[in-house]
Amino acid sequence: MLKFGRMRLDPLGLLGVAILIGLWFVLLPFTPRAMLPSPVQVVRYLAESFFYAPNFRYFGLADHSFLSALTYTVSNVLIAVGFGSAVGILLGLFSARVSALRAGTDPIALTVGNVPILIASPFLLMWFGSGRLSTVLVVAFYVSVTLYVYSQRAAVNLSPVFEASARTFGASTPAVVRDVLLPGTLPEILGGIRIALAGSWGLEAVAELLGDQRGIGKAIRSIATAMDVEGLFAALLLLGLTAMIVDLAAARLVSGLSSWRTRDETETA
Repeated sequence: MLKFGRMRLDPLGLLGVAILIGLWFVLLPFTPRAMLPSPVQVVRYLAESFFYAPNFRYFGLADHSFLSALTYTVSNVLIAVGFGSAVGILLGLFSARVSALRAGTDPIALTVGNVPILIASPFLLMWFGSGRLSTVLVVAFYVSVTLYVYSQRAAVNLSPVFEASARTFGASTPAVVRDVLLPGTLPEILGGIRIALAGSWGLEAVAELLGDQRGIGKAIRSIATAMDVEGLFAALLLLGLTAMIVDLAAARLVSGLSSWRTRDETETA
């Protein structure tokens, strides 16, 4: 693990990126530019269209730059992850401690979790229309199911000794939830949020592609229809870089919020 100040970078991850870029350059002489533009062309296209893209007007997009489309997509993902996480975590934690609730929610979560979200998304688009609401709900739907499973598993895996000890010392139920259940399940829940966040980017882009009028997904669809290969690669590159940056920030947040657990394990060892 390479460390630069407070940032840690995985050398294997960097090696993977380097190999991918190297393969890109290797394939250039054997692939028509209409199918595979050079990385330099893609980066130049992205830089020129980041703040203002005249061709977006020609494509009929509501967004007139990559920045505008990216802002819309990022805001949708963050809203959906926040809402979906809140619902999934609450239901997961309560169902782990209330058997009657778990008996009712587990079959639903199991059924819904086995249905591919891309199959369920058209129903949400039909019910709520083609707009921001349906796009956010598609992602929140996926996130809530994911966090329900992670939260419930985290609460089940938490040793009952801790809660029993707290009640022995006279802790009330709210105090047990606040001081034992939430801290004890937080690291695993944060890991689940990070996994859900990683999957939300592609799902958001697909939801925008299916019915929304804004966002990176809509831009990708319009650019692909116009056979603008450089623009398509630029949009995909921008979405991938954004997802990577947000994941690094999420990893840093998870590490900071879970630092107490690392210290406890170190002291115990």
